[in-house]
Amino acid sequence: MTEPEVPGRGSPSGRHRMADPGEPPSVRPYAPDHIPPRSAHQLALETLVSTTDLGYRLRRLLWEQYARVCELCASTMSVVELSAHLGLPLGTTRTLVEDLLAEDLLRAHQPVGTYDSEARTVVLDRVLDGLDRLY
Repeated sequence: MTEPEVPGRGSPSGRHRMADPGEPPSVRPYAPDHIPPRSAHQLALETLVSTTDLGYRLRRLLWEQYARVCELCASTMSVVELSAHLGLPLGTTRTLVEDLLAEDLLRAHQPVGTYDSEARTVVLDRVLDGLDRLY
């Protein structure tokens, strides 16, 4: 008869052993989450999202994370900013945003970089006009 295997003994690093009760998890907080994209394309980091009127009205009825996204996006922000505010990995944030976009609770806005050069010039002119009005 063989001896029962003791967790952690067969592996010098102890990677394959069960964690002791009360021991903090060994997963690094910056580890990639490997959530597969739900749509054919992933949202760009700079994609701007905002809450629709429907999303704002229904935010109190949503699961906590979805409600938080709707509250934060009441003022338009990028996906990467949203991820930082939520304290969640980017893949998880993208999944939340894609779910809310599918239900028309969020609206995605094209990043300025995807506009043609004439549209970019118009945006930059508006920014400069706004800065001029500050002085």
